[in-house]
Amino acid sequence: MQDWNHFQINDAFVNGMRLRYWSAGSGPAVILLHGWMGKAYSWRKVAPLLAEKATIIVPDMRGYGESDKPATGYDGLTLKEDIRALAAHLGLKRPFIVGHDMGALPAFLYAAEHPDEVAGLGYFDEPLPGFNLDDYTIFRAPIGGFWWFGFNFTPGLSELLLVGKERAFIEFIMSAMIANKAALTSEDFDEYARTYRGPDAIAGSVGWYRAVLETAEQMREAGQRRLSVPVLALGGQYGIAGTFEQMKLVADRVEGGVIPYCGHLIPEEAPDAVATYLIDFMQRHA
Repeated sequence: MQDWNHFQINDAFVNGMRLRYWSAGSGPAVILLHGWMGKAYSWRKVAPLLAEKATIIVPDMRGYGESDKPATGYDGLTLKEDIRALAAHLGLKRPFIVGHDMGALPAFLYAAEHPDEVAGLGYFDEPLPGFNLDDYTIFRAPIGGFWWFGFNFTPGLSELLLVGKERAFIEFIMSAMIANKAALTSEDFDEYARTYRGPDAIAGSVGWYRAVLETAEQMREAGQRRLSVPVLALGGQYGIAGTFEQMKLVADRVEGGVIPYCGHLIPEEAPDAVATYLIDFMQRHA
């Protein structure tokens, strides 16, 4: 198995910006998209398992990690075009697009708007904005009420309060999201904090939230045309456990389920289960 530290690291200049990405393996192509507060490193446990069976591409998305952090462009359609341009840049033919947390939103839009370009969609532990966000029940979710929606919505607040306290914030947020507390170490928090420092990094991360209502409208419109691609929908038992059921609102070819004893950060808490689901999914739909 190829270790994450031995993945190739490159930059691609796409959609007017620079994206850093990691790659390894051969076979059907899979693009793995991280969520809020994450980066490509979020897939470090899953990607090596998949690289035995597929070509794995793992970018730091716009605003995160080693990629550019522009002031704008954090709505779902723009993020989708970043990834679509990356796929074109790399010459990928009908990749699987897999997104966790808010990375699932541009993945959904990619599959909805360009079904002929996508072999399948992975939608992991994320609500479905445009379909189940409008009544704000998400703010009362069992894993902590999602208070950070309001925090991140407020212009300037995150930038004001978090500069100089980035690592403490990362550890607080991520620790609240996991059921398996051994899944993340102090060294992991250090690595996330290494590239999450200063106003630009903070503004990039909250940009996803400040654009989420725009993204919800984009998803609502795209979801009027039911997804034609196969969908693998996974939720953690103590995360967004309804991820599998909610995808039936917008897609007919849905498979997946709930990962037991797992919180929100399923790629880090249950990498073996995630990889097993994905390998089986890819082998049947490539």
